[in-house]
Amino acid sequence: MAGNPQNKPVTGYPAPHPPYPSGPTATAYPYPAPPPYYQNHPLYPPPPPYNSNRNLILRRLITIAVSIFIIIIAITFIFWLILRPTLPDFSITSASVSPINTSSSSQLTANWDLTFSVRNPNKKMNIYYDQIDASVFYGSDFISLTSLPPFYQSKENITTVRARLAADSAYIGDGVVSDIAGERSHGAVSFNFKVIAWVRFRSGAWRTRKRILKVFCDDVKIAYANATAFGTLFATPPRQCEVDL
Repeated sequence: MAGNPQNKPVTGYPAPHPPYPSGPTATAYPYPAPPPYYQNHPLYPPPPPYNSNRNLILRRLITIAVSIFIIIIAITFIFWLILRPTLPDFSITSASVSPINTSSSSQLTANWDLTFSVRNPNKKMNIYYDQIDASVFYGSDFISLTSLPPFYQSKENITTVRARLAADSAYIGDGVVSDIAGERSHGAVSFNFKVIAWVRFRSGAWRTRKRILKVFCDDVKIAYANATAFGTLFATPPRQCEVDL
């Protein structure tokens, strides 16, 4: 045994084992793509497809509506230019005021009887006065208010409107009554009258919407011969008023 080299002991690392047989070679198979999310979750349906025809119809409807609106505005403006509504004329043709009772330092008792002349200068437009209120002031201090009956004015018509206002122990503030008494002692008292009316202009089938007509008759002097006399217009009538819309 000593002479046989194969029987000699091996020193160092163990002798390597023979290689293991290799396994089968992996073959690449195509993996199917995962289904869409909504197919795995039937509670979430797929979004509806884009409908270009519906959006086109919507745009056309909007365009038609805007075009109709512009046409209506243009026709209204053309009628306005052709007809040219003119504001009516207001003037006070007569005024009578009862003796002013100023027994209290802050209260006043009096009656006003006014006659207005209202002229419609339009040759093609009628005017409807649907609601009318008349009021009297001393300076900026309100004294009394009354409502007048509605009326209608045809083209180039002149209408007489009567307004009666009353103040029965009306409180108008300290010092105002003494100012009125002081003016009356000098022969005339200045009152301001205001008329507010809802009006419509109409010509055939065409008409305007209701608008507020404002009439201001400022610094209307009422002459008094003495403290117990009735007051009348100081100047020769008519007393022209300012009209605004």
